[in-house]
Amino acid sequence: MRKAFYTIIVTLAVYYVFTHQMELRQVLDVFMQADWRWMLAAVGGHVLWLVVIAAAFQSTYRLVGIRENLTRLVPLTTAANLINVIAPSYGAGAMAVLIADGRQRKKPAAKVSTAAILYLVYDYLGFMIVLPFGLAIMFMNGILDTVLIAATIFSATIGITLIILTIIGIQSDQKLGTAIVWLIKTLNKLLRPILQRELIESDEAESFANDVAEGLQHIRHSPGNLLAPALLALARKATMMLILWICSIAFKHPFNFETLLAGFTTSYLFTIASITPSGVGFVEGAMTVYISEMNVPLATAAVISLAYRGITLWLTLAYGLIAIRWVGYKPSKKKSQTAKPKVTTEQDSNTLRSAQAKASPANPTNTFTSVDDGAEGAPSS
Repeated sequence: MRKAFYTIIVTLAVYYVFTHQMELRQVLDVFMQADWRWMLAAVGGHVLWLVVIAAAFQSTYRLVGIRENLTRLVPLTTAANLINVIAPSYGAGAMAVLIADGRQRKKPAAKVSTAAILYLVYDYLGFMIVLPFGLAIMFMNGILDTVLIAATIFSATIGITLIILTIIGIQSDQKLGTAIVWLIKTLNKLLRPILQRELIESDEAESFANDVAEGLQHIRHSPGNLLAPALLALARKATMMLILWICSIAFKHPFNFETLLAGFTTSYLFTIASITPSGVGFVEGAMTVYISEMNVPLATAAVISLAYRGITLWLTLAYGLIAIRWVGYKPSKKKSQTAKPKVTTEQDSNTLRSAQAKASPANPTNTFTSVDDGAEGAPSS
């Protein structure tokens, strides 16, 4: 079942690449025009970004009482990021991979799902700290329009809702359940005319609320661990801005801080507020438009945007395909441990045969050997 799950993910990823061949060709053409040394540095920054993501998940795992090695989490979270690339899940798609892995390795599903939600909460929190500065820069440069405002409202609504629900859950299990059920019922009511069905069943909402509440209980006893995920959330944003800055250098047009922050804010907003997976098509176009408004030539803004997305989107997808293969089909520890009893069994068999030889007709009087004499003590055949 687990292998089938990962096979479906790989199939969807291949389909994603197949349906976005034009965008991929554009990215590859752009890479050929850049200074390869700086692009290699950008790739190094992307690897650092993946490690920071794994460290952030490690910190949220610790919040709910799960200890996990960073070396294990790097491929696991890289595989989980694949879902966020190929599906418009607003950052929540990674939860499916983490829960599947948690079940396989006997991790509490409630705690794993809570850790994934906390990662998402901190991710939005980190962006909402950066967002006002980016919007202020774009406002001062006269490029803050209704499209950006609408994307901001949409993204901020998701982030604020998640943060409020988390705070409620830490304070009270019952209040969290009530709030989630009310939210689900409201969404079902709003979307029923469009979907002609319930988006989420009330029973599923209650079960989910109970799982999250159970996972959040551990936080009440370890409030000191709340700071590390926040710092790592900001580190992720800083690493993404570093990648964008290196891409601008690769095309001989290094961004100043204002352009860098405006470009990053635009890319992140339209990654969330987009109907396409990871905002493919929308983000590149929006970045090109708004970066060019920051006194960057239009053609230069376009190639820098494509190069940045080539690394943060397409390279993430490539690494995710490798990681999903590793996580999905790597022999588990349980299987490797099953070989040990076989050795013990063989040793026992040899001991038994040796004892039987001693008790053979050639030595008929030695049916049982006394333990006090220090011999084997095995019964005769």
